[in-house]
Amino acid sequence: MTNLVQGDAKKRSTVSGPVSGDPWPAIEAWAQANGYKVVAGAGSGTRTWQKGTGLLVAPMMLVTALEGTTLTVQGWVQPTFLARLFALFLIPAETNIGTDGFVMLIPRRMANKAVNGLLTQLGLPTIP
Repeated sequence: MTNLVQGDAKKRSTVSGPVSGDPWPAIEAWAQANGYKVVAGAGSGTRTWQKGTGLLVAPMMLVTALEGTTLTVQGWVQPTFLARLFALFLIPAETNIGTDGFVMLIPRRMANKAVNGLLTQLGLPTIP
């Protein structure tokens, strides 16, 4: 089960902030509309979501964790082993979804746009 990871901003984009009310219905509706599926933690306070299987585009990952009224969201792109192998492991195992840099540019931009839609809906700061 993937949980929140502290540390390197190059690996995961992280946003935290207060939310009012229960954010789970909005998060679940967003996930369904954007093709994300729960892969761990369904019904718990920390849920891991994934979009894609890695066949055409690298899987886009998201962790949402609610502690009290603070929601933390982490997003990243997780390239497949084969993609990393063909790139001679120059592509990291996890890449943030910020729009700077050229590594995994297309899936990162796709994930950035989708996750920023959720963050805006929840009143949290967006990921540049």
